[in-house]
Amino acid sequence: MTLFSIVIPTLNAPTLKRTLEALKRQTIPSDCMEVIVVGVDESLKTGAWGRFYSTGQAVFPGTARNRGAALANGEILAFTDADCIPEPNWLAVLAERFSDPATAVMGGGVAFQAENYWTLTDNISMFHDYLSSLPAGQREQLPSLNLAIRREVFLQSGGFDEQRRTGEDSDLTIRLREYGYVLRFEPSAAVTHAPSRSQAMEVFRHHFLHGLHSVKFDFRYQKRGIESLLGNSWVVLLVSPLLAAGITAKIFLGNRHLWRYWYTAPAIFSAKLVWCFGAALRLYKNSPKKQN
Repeated sequence: MTLFSIVIPTLNAPTLKRTLEALKRQTIPSDCMEVIVVGVDESLKTGAWGRFYSTGQAVFPGTARNRGAALANGEILAFTDADCIPEPNWLAVLAERFSDPATAVMGGGVAFQAENYWTLTDNISMFHDYLSSLPAGQREQLPSLNLAIRREVFLQSGGFDEQRRTGEDSDLTIRLREYGYVLRFEPSAAVTHAPSRSQAMEVFRHHFLHGLHSVKFDFRYQKRGIESLLGNSWVVLLVSPLLAAGITAKIFLGNRHLWRYWYTAPAIFSAKLVWCFGAALRLYKNSPKKQN
């Protein structure tokens, strides 16, 4: 059976233990998987299940993932995060899908709990295109909290951009798509995302940073779409309420399973508005006048 190398970046993540325990419960044989945790985590220095590589200091997630991939022995690299809980059949589903030689890149579904209002808002707002309640298909990009890539394809791509604070997964998977690889989405290969963000300001900061570092305003990818029209920070600020409202509506109209969480719509709208503010700041900093 195919050997999977599960790579997990960490920065003293309090939820990492749950992630490792979930990996122990995978239904595939244990000799078909290896776990590589990379980053800074005091709890792992005394020994833990899997391999731990210390970066010595905090690094961006893309850097940690690249270090883990360099240490991997598996044919398939399976990336997840230290705040994710893989379902017991996560790797079994991926193994079945990767038995097809044509499958080079695959993202799995994202599940969530609804216990905390702001954590729920964050999950729906960020991962609405990748929820486990959606049908399988293709995507334009895939998130790294549940991403599997053939090792040779990952190495050929150059891996994650280590200069990116966030959005390195979007950058990588867009590049892979432009190289001709199909980005497949399989919702049944699911992980439950349980981030520590549970307050409004934490969620807003998360969205602001994603707007600030979004690939949507990267000149390399502005070939078509609304992003090519929103090249001015003041234009983005002006239309930000319309953009936030449109995205919020699209989220709920595109997935009837989310209707039960209608009460998060105001918070999602606010989070998307903050995302626009981050994007506007990015454009302002990159404007010719600012650079001169």
